[in-house]
Amino acid sequence: MRNILRWPLWLLEAIPFFLMMGLFRVIGLEAASVFGGFLGRTLGPLSPADGLARRNIARAMPELTPERINTIIRGMWDNLGRTFAEYPHLRRFIAFPNKRVEVIGLENAHAAATGGGVILVSGHFANWEVLALSVYRVGLEGTSLYRPTNNRIVNAWIMWQRHRCGYPRQISKNGDGARDMLRILKANKYVALLVDQKHREGLAIPFFGRDAMTATGPAILSLRTGASIVAVTIERVKGTRFRIAFLPKMDLAKTGDKAADTRAILTAINAWMEEAVRANPSMWLWAHDRWLERG
Repeated sequence: MRNILRWPLWLLEAIPFFLMMGLFRVIGLEAASVFGGFLGRTLGPLSPADGLARRNIARAMPELTPERINTIIRGMWDNLGRTFAEYPHLRRFIAFPNKRVEVIGLENAHAAATGGGVILVSGHFANWEVLALSVYRVGLEGTSLYRPTNNRIVNAWIMWQRHRCGYPRQISKNGDGARDMLRILKANKYVALLVDQKHREGLAIPFFGRDAMTATGPAILSLRTGASIVAVTIERVKGTRFRIAFLPKMDLAKTGDKAADTRAILTAINAWMEEAVRANPSMWLWAHDRWLERG
């Protein structure tokens, strides 16, 4: 009953969304990305999320000057605007080799598949939709976990866009996909996870020196199946061109103490994530309530 009552609101929200998507589609990928970046830089700073992003950066990297923080924030909004505008053009990124997407270190992903499958971990960097699509298009068979958008109409359109690009089956975070992920890993295939957002049922693990609720999924899956963990980065090199890098598998000692091993794996993942964010802070989604405390 509650969802039925929400449909009119979802429809009202979806109308301007689809009008924008139609415009972005008509003007083409390059122009849409540029225009989206402009909208992001213009409208993003007017939202409450801008203040949250600034506080997050200042507390995570207190050594930065206000000028450097402004540069990072501007780059973040530009990237988010571009990512939004690139949705109607995802099919332009699916052919490999692709002049728009450079992939390096793919041999690391193949080498990590030694019998227990591979967990690919990344975060909301650059255009994460291009990252997820590229993982599949380079031949890494498996699945990915996704969080549905709050608006069911918009979410259905996004899922359709992914389907048009040939995405394999995706597992919703709102469902019970643990069994499917275990089955895929036991078949020595790949499970891709974005692991950089707050997880209320996770563990408090340090991230930039502050406790952040971190999803335990990667650690639990790895411990149960013996799966390797490989970190993957994506960088917006310029405009609509990206570089994706598969790193060597993480060296994770497993002692047999489930609780200690879980915490050690999550600590290693957050340490890598912090390093990746520091390397290119304007490409990460700072406008998210990642840490336990507010303010």
